[in-house]
Amino acid sequence: MVATELSQMSERYTGLSDRFRSLWTFYQFLGGVFKHQERGELPYSYDFQALYREVQELMPRLGRDNDASAEMDLDRLSRELSTIHSRLARIEREFTPSLLRRFFDHLKRQDQKILIALVKFYLQLSPLEEDGLDKLDMLLTRLAEEPLENGRVSQRDPSELRESFERLASFAGLPRIPAEEERPLLDAVVEIRTEFRSISTFDALLTSGIYDRFRELKHRLGMSFLHPPLLAEIISTNIDAKNRFRELYQEEEVRILEDTNRIFEIERYLERNPELAHSELRRQIETFRRFRIRFDSGRRDDNVKREDIHELRRSMGQVLEQFEPIREAIQGDDESISDLFEVSDDYEPVEQLLPADELDDDYPDDEPTDGALLEIGEEEADSGGIEDSSPEILQHPPAFLPKQDPPEDEEVHDVSADTASLSDLLPPDPMLNEYLHKIMFALELVVWDHQPEQAANAKELHYLRLEPWEVDTYRRLVKREVFEGTFDWELEAFFLTSAALRAKMEEEDEEISRLYKKGTSERLFELLEKSAQSLERAREVDRRFRWFIEDMLYRGDTERLEQIYRSHFRLLNAFSQLWLDHQASGGITPL
Repeated sequence: MVATELSQMSERYTGLSDRFRSLWTFYQFLGGVFKHQERGELPYSYDFQALYREVQELMPRLGRDNDASAEMDLDRLSRELSTIHSRLARIEREFTPSLLRRFFDHLKRQDQKILIALVKFYLQLSPLEEDGLDKLDMLLTRLAEEPLENGRVSQRDPSELRESFERLASFAGLPRIPAEEERPLLDAVVEIRTEFRSISTFDALLTSGIYDRFRELKHRLGMSFLHPPLLAEIISTNIDAKNRFRELYQEEEVRILEDTNRIFEIERYLERNPELAHSELRRQIETFRRFRIRFDSGRRDDNVKREDIHELRRSMGQVLEQFEPIREAIQGDDESISDLFEVSDDYEPVEQLLPADELDDDYPDDEPTDGALLEIGEEEADSGGIEDSSPEILQHPPAFLPKQDPPEDEEVHDVSADTASLSDLLPPDPMLNEYLHKIMFALELVVWDHQPEQAANAKELHYLRLEPWEVDTYRRLVKREVFEGTFDWELEAFFLTSAALRAKMEEEDEEISRLYKKGTSERLFELLEKSAQSLERAREVDRRFRWFIEDMLYRGDTERLEQIYRSHFRLLNAFSQLWLDHQASGGITPL
């Protein structure tokens, strides 16, 4: 075998080994995504260990003059790798860029070699569609960034990155961009980065359209954006965009939470003065709560969406505007209401903050990735959020609420199928109303012909972690299968309120841990004071659980005793965890 042929065979073998490592890494990566999504095993199985042995055994045969079959085996293995790549690519297309981004967010350690192997998988896709470009953009940004303690990221050493980008461009076989074409493209990226740095408010960031323009530029470039000098500027802009979004969003988040508390105060005031709450105001408060649930869900997953922020702020503005005439009417009689609920002078409805042609437009099916739009667009149902965000669904309760004639000897409220609310089911409870609403609205999104066990595992309810009988409790109360004053009604109502308290304590515990790690002392202090009330209520609920257990044992009615025990233990678990973290964070915990 002549030296030239040997050199070519060696280069082919090196490329084959590189492709093999990339595919084996991507195969394991997809398996991890499936498990993370609770979708079971990857729907494709391959014995990579056996294939690895074949690749290894081929290496010493390449230099033998009498082994003519080595080149044939090299061709065969190359075709086999192409087949594997095609199979994995079909599975990979099921996942949106934002879903893969969230999977990476859950990985505490992101090895550079693994990231490069995943990048090479996408470099072998032909053609590389827009979703593939977004995923490649995300991976390259992860490859280039170093996390900081404050949630922001910094860029790794530019010279080291440049070497990595050169090797990747060589692997992809990309032609060089002519110098006369390179300069205008570099200037365009630098101009976008300068604009990112100049934006000073979150509203301006979202309404500028800069994320969309940057993403469109990269899509137009296609694989050319991997040209090393251009890629270095793009990655630098991606990191600047990510940091700017996080910085401005944190400021906006504080304002959203402040306005949310104002609306909760309004609701508590209306509960004490129900004659002031007209139907339109109640409807706007219900709409606000729906969007608040979506916003909270996004915050928990670090996946806040642009349209959720817009709709939440719009619903806040509508509640405040609806309450304004009431505030003016009662201001003379109750001066304390003025400072709490007065609409600030700089308040503007969201409609004024957005171009008119953007208000009713549909958002794209998939979110942009790290370097493109920082995951602030809409994503598909795999995200675990609400599937249908159409105004009709969000503004009108579902039609599953049945009418039921009251017994002849008992009088009940006439609640229509379309107007049942929390106040129709349970007495007012200012501490738990927010979480009872969360449970109700989440349950209204579930298909009601499912069994409680199926409904409890639905993605709309996953974050609440309800037990099947707690799901069924709400159904029984809504359908008037139990009547107020009976033991069954007391038990069902208690299941629902104890589940709300548990959800409240679990959420407060997560938020205390997050704020304590960030060192946000002022907000942490407020939350510690609020969660102390939850701990005090949990002691009362614990005594109530014990009463139900003793009563059931005394009467010999043990049919639902296991349910009581499990809900009780879950409450105690949430109580003990919150108590420990509350105390460790400096709170004064009730003894």
